[in-house]
Amino acid sequence: MPALSATVAAHRDRSQSALGRLVCEQCGFFDARGHEQQASCMIALWVVAADGHITLPSAEPALPFTGPRVLEAPVATPVDMPDGMRVTEGLEIVLVTGETDRAIWSTLLDREHSRGVITFAGAQRRYLIKSAASYLGAARFSAAALFLKARDMWMAWDHDQRGSNLKRVVNLSRFLIRPSVRCQNLASFVFRRLPSDFRARYKYAP
Repeated sequence: MPALSATVAAHRDRSQSALGRLVCEQCGFFDARGHEQQASCMIALWVVAADGHITLPSAEPALPFTGPRVLEAPVATPVDMPDGMRVTEGLEIVLVTGETDRAIWSTLLDREHSRGVITFAGAQRRYLIKSAASYLGAARFSAAALFLKARDMWMAWDHDQRGSNLKRVVNLSRFLIRPSVRCQNLASFVFRRLPSDFRARYKYAP
């Protein structure tokens, strides 16, 4: 903590984001791809500042944020769906990458999920569940919370163990099967894709 306090005090003229990058460099906060883990670092800095151990520079003015892009019309509702995966025509899991898929994903969550759609930081993978009839659902997996008392107690992690193993844990931050869909085993169908897609993007698998 004294070293961190000294770093912050010596660089008060920097922005919070620039300070975060500096702390990443000094402390070796890099992911498996060698990229700075700035989002996680900033959260840690804000926690330390809230506890009164450091004083961060004033925050930069926030840019206007209009939220995720959603479609003007709802996504078509699938009809006459069978109740099993093996007889669902054209069933596939789509990894969301392009603007069109992102808009469809956001629209489904915005209109049909009880908690709506928000923006997540950190490692994440989003999916659309699709059939020949229409889109059946959507899912999002995101980076685990840095500190979660109940989880860490259940895992019996100490500080070092949490740091070493945290990237192996992900949050199922959103999961939607549309109300009109009654198709067994769709959840496990989505989960099969997750390890390989995370490894392809982030160089590790949960």
